[in-house]
Amino acid sequence: MGRIHILDALVADQIAAGEVVERPASVAKELVENALDAEAQHIDVTLAEGGRQFLAVRDDGHGMDREDLVLCVKRHATSKIERLEDLAQGTTLGFRGEALAAISAVSRMRMASCPRGSAYGYQVQITGGIPLEPQPCAMDQGTEIVVEDLFFNIPARLKALKSPTAELGAVQNTLQHYAIGYPEVAFKLTSEQTVLWQTSGQGRIDEIVLQLFGREVASDMLEVSWSGHGVTVTGFVCPAGRHRGTRQGQSLFINRRWVTNWVLRNAVEEAFRPNVPDRRYPYFWLWVTVDGAEVDPNAHPTKAEVRLDHERMIAGYLYRAVTEVLTRYSSSSALRVNSSWEVPVASEEVHANEQLMLVWDRPRHEAPEPDPILHEEYQALVPLAQWQAKYIIAQGPLGLYLIDQHAAHERVYYEEFRKKGRDILVSQPLLIPYTYTCLPAEWAKWQENRALFAEMGFEVEEVGGTTLLVRALPQGLTAPHGDNGGIIRTVLESLTEQDAHQGHPIFWTQEAKYAMAACKAAVKAYRPLTLEEMQTLLNLMARVEDPRGCPHGRPTTLHLSMEEVDRRFGRRG
Repeated sequence: MGRIHILDALVADQIAAGEVVERPASVAKELVENALDAEAQHIDVTLAEGGRQFLAVRDDGHGMDREDLVLCVKRHATSKIERLEDLAQGTTLGFRGEALAAISAVSRMRMASCPRGSAYGYQVQITGGIPLEPQPCAMDQGTEIVVEDLFFNIPARLKALKSPTAELGAVQNTLQHYAIGYPEVAFKLTSEQTVLWQTSGQGRIDEIVLQLFGREVASDMLEVSWSGHGVTVTGFVCPAGRHRGTRQGQSLFINRRWVTNWVLRNAVEEAFRPNVPDRRYPYFWLWVTVDGAEVDPNAHPTKAEVRLDHERMIAGYLYRAVTEVLTRYSSSSALRVNSSWEVPVASEEVHANEQLMLVWDRPRHEAPEPDPILHEEYQALVPLAQWQAKYIIAQGPLGLYLIDQHAAHERVYYEEFRKKGRDILVSQPLLIPYTYTCLPAEWAKWQENRALFAEMGFEVEEVGGTTLLVRALPQGLTAPHGDNGGIIRTVLESLTEQDAHQGHPIFWTQEAKYAMAACKAAVKAYRPLTLEEMQTLLNLMARVEDPRGCPHGRPTTLHLSMEEVDRRFGRRG
């Protein structure tokens, strides 16, 4: 008797589900795409435990009758294509007929649907891929799918899921792409009976960006519109000065399909260089429209990856479209640079008007070897110019020096804070407490890191919805102009950045707190400085104990000796 046999259909479905259903966000993606294909105008997503325990999607699309309700959970059952050639039309997001079969195989799923014009609908229960008989039910037109106990029958996959807050963050990140990509559809996301965000469905992308990313980002949006050679690029970007620590502010659509394509994404990001710092990412929301025959959406079961016939050419058009917009913006804003900023001395209070960077156990830059001349030479350095709004070019008796303005100022503050002692980040009650309403991604991070905020010196309580009441802040990090909300925002963003780069858990040693405060206080890259301000910073560096590197280990200064310059020019002295 042979050893090869055909797998049981249920086992095959559970194995296949591993390609389509990775986590609650995968479930939300597939169900939302089905709702969009059903021409829904309203899509409500409801979660409990980040979708691990409960995830429901309700839409007002055209619905299904009893026969379709039974067929839709079978593998390769779909209403969206009949022939392979239909894929080239690209009119629907789904086409494989695998999603509902995969989801129902690894969960307890309930489906209810009522087609247009029907007085009632039908509902069906499927547990581990085994359906019960459909039953009539009273409901409005549309479909509701409830997924409970995801991976209850696959312990290894259940164990691999992250915390409820992490899974909630992934669902939010997924849904925001569809909210932006389909602004004519009203979306609502509810978690633990709290509405996290909702859109109006009025087609205003700027309103959606305001909801998801805040007023500062929405007010900086620049429109992109480019067309040529059968390719159209439309959408929005933010100026290079507006960036964040993760790519959660980026959405790319090809023929209205949200996709992940590193070649196209890198082309867009390249248009922003060198004006975006390392490990920071620009905001963009871009739609590329091409002939459907040039797109193959069947590259992966999740349909998030697509193959393009002329990928490099399209990448070049994206780069060109974004570069033209950024160039026009740069030209129009060149005369509006704020040059009134002054370098604060290290003994002043640390203010919260710049981006905060947290210190965790991440790979560190190695500081340069000690230069016995460097410390003394700082006293004699004379600034010549600022280069790229990041570096100070200075001359001294022994040659030229290139100083990283942020790293140098960070070292000044770090040593000052160490001298002050352990109370630099003690809690300081606010005279007038204030409220801060978290953005969707921020709320998940807040819930996951409440203990960390308390340890840092924050006193915060939840007062309803996604709003926080802030009663106290770390003593060294209060804002002079009332923008204390920036502290909360930048800590949450940095925690998100940590997750994105898979950093190790944060260990809040006292040294780490000093480094955090120093980074927060120091002048940032891309901040124009006058010659007087540059000289002030050089004088401060002349007084520090170790001017070689910032607290993170990055070098502060590069030295080019006169002998080296002569050698490079072929001179003998």
